[in-house]
Amino acid sequence: MIRSRVLCGALAVATLAPAAASAQRGGPYAGLFGRPPDRTGAEFTAVQFRTTTGAQIGQTLQADFDQVEAVPEGFSAGADAGITADYRRDRVQAFAHGRYAYQEYRQETAFGAPGFDAGGRVNYEVTTRLSLQGGAQFVRSPFFSVMWLAPEMFGPVSGATPGNTAMLMMKNDSAEAHGGFTAQLGRRTSLIGSAFTRHTTFATSPENDFATVGGRSVLKHQLTRSLGLRAGYEREEMRTAPEAGADIYVNEILDVGVDFAKAFSMGRRTMFSFTTETSMVRQYEGAREFRLNGTVGFERRFKRTWITQLSAIRATEFLPGFIGPVFTDRGHAVLAGYLTKRLLFDAKAEGGQGVVGRGAIGQRVVTLGDRRRFISYTGNASLTFGLTRHFGVFGQYTYYHYQMPTDPLALATVQHLSRQAVSIGVKTWVSIIDKEKVPRDPR
Repeated sequence: MIRSRVLCGALAVATLAPAAASAQRGGPYAGLFGRPPDRTGAEFTAVQFRTTTGAQIGQTLQADFDQVEAVPEGFSAGADAGITADYRRDRVQAFAHGRYAYQEYRQETAFGAPGFDAGGRVNYEVTTRLSLQGGAQFVRSPFFSVMWLAPEMFGPVSGATPGNTAMLMMKNDSAEAHGGFTAQLGRRTSLIGSAFTRHTTFATSPENDFATVGGRSVLKHQLTRSLGLRAGYEREEMRTAPEAGADIYVNEILDVGVDFAKAFSMGRRTMFSFTTETSMVRQYEGAREFRLNGTVGFERRFKRTWITQLSAIRATEFLPGFIGPVFTDRGHAVLAGYLTKRLLFDAKAEGGQGVVGRGAIGQRVVTLGDRRRFISYTGNASLTFGLTRHFGVFGQYTYYHYQMPTDPLALATVQHLSRQAVSIGVKTWVSIIDKEKVPRDPR
């Protein structure tokens, strides 16, 4: 079905880019690693340019391929360059980005993998009680992600966040857009509405094209500073290409639940939060299936620059790579901070499991023999040393394992892979514009 080279290479590229400096936004050494400075005013304009260049050696530890070529082994190198712009004024907040990346695999037959992405979002406060939001993004990438973990890598990916992902070497274009509003109905009550769409097309395999479209409305009421109630409804449709049967799946979410976020009495830098929601899933004009979803999060900041985060997520989703609804349970952990004033340590671990397709909600245990079952877990640790305020070097180790279902609802044809990689490189971050309007002292 898919006979191009397979990367599954968060490790083939993700390990080339150092992890984000997530230890602390402000505080000491605020300009190092491109972190935003502490701002005393609400109005500012900032433009930042970043580059990353690196090399890695990757090794496949265990693999099970189904009529596809092996994952590229050995040495690879690459570079990317990106620019971001952040504009904030009294009633307008806007953000834009652009990025170009190139990855070279020095195999027996060398080949390159270029790509780019660009997009932006804006929020406009029409009145003190009404604001409008909108945004769009276009991505042209040689890689296609087939799991929920979004990679931080040279290959451009929509909404890139720290982590790793299972990927295929499939050239694709993705275009997405969203728009919505937030209305303050009362002192503690607000109404939120939004709509979104995403289309993904494949140049060499149009039978795998798909699109999602949907909308969401939520009514929120804040009981206390840390506790709120919400009631809403969301509907999302996933439509596959006519070549794949042109199926339509519908995910309906009854968003009735609570939001809780509170700092523990043991310290102002410790936070606990959770949310709940109910999901209804059905194939077009089929019967509904219900599932209780939610999130739990814990965050602790310590020693001025260190942070640890733990979270668990239970969700019903439409994910790229699966032709059908996906029911997932996953966890995430982060530990980051400065070992010295210029040496940043960052470690992450993610993992989870799930099943694809309807009829799986009632299963209490996902068995190993279930053809719709998938699992994934990954971990990475990196050290980034700031040689100057705008230039640094990094080293990173990553291990990755995933197992995809053999069910035809899954797009991927690589069922099982374990891989590791070691990377080194350099990174630059330069602030082109940083203008802030500081409020005047009224005295």
